[in-house]
Amino acid sequence: MSQQAYTLPQRAPLYQAPPFDYKAFAKVSVFCRVDEAAIRAALPTQFDLRGDVIEFFIMDVPAGGSLGSYAEGGIVVPMNYQGRPGGHVLYEIVTNDDSMAVGREVWGYPKKMGEVDWNATDTSVSAKLSRRGTSLIEIDFKADGPAFDKPVLHPRFQTRIIPSPENAAAETQIIENSLGQSETLRHAFGKADIKIGGNANDPFSDFHIREVVGAEMVVANFVLAFGKIIG
Repeated sequence: MSQQAYTLPQRAPLYQAPPFDYKAFAKVSVFCRVDEAAIRAALPTQFDLRGDVIEFFIMDVPAGGSLGSYAEGGIVVPMNYQGRPGGHVLYEIVTNDDSMAVGREVWGYPKKMGEVDWNATDTSVSAKLSRRGTSLIEIDFKADGPAFDKPVLHPRFQTRIIPSPENAAAETQIIENSLGQSETLRHAFGKADIKIGGNANDPFSDFHIREVVGAEMVVANFVLAFGKIIG
């Protein structure tokens, strides 16, 4: 008897089961203070807001295990779930279909397909995240900036929504997901210029930046494994 496929299509599944072994991914992040009301308006009701400093990020993944190479970016906000602190990925844009599907279907990451322009050296990153012709995040980062205190954004707590095939109802699960075997290869604090755009379908621009708290560039390895259904 053949083994049951992990996902569709059964004869040639779009993605394999976790874990995914990421090697030397590069990520640029800008941490910004925004209005708490904007975060509350977007945060799922199952979570409690914890602070007004959020992360705008863009990352390049040259080797994501069986997911191959791709890029992505998005917004992470600080929150609590039943008193436990962590981070919720509020919006996320990715450049390949298997990463999009596995992120949504397994962990509840709100991934959509889009585009990333990425140009980096050892000390600088110029990156742009966009979808359907609309620029969402533009970051121009240069290393050699001041250190700063970052909000706690791990583990991730996501809402996995499972639509009903019979009507417009849906089941919602709370998924906790942590990165494993993380190894930092290079890290630099820096300074960054950031521009935020958006539209009704991708409302990144709901977040008006009041203050840039700090910026960093990270190159690292990690393993993305199964999560836990906790609610």
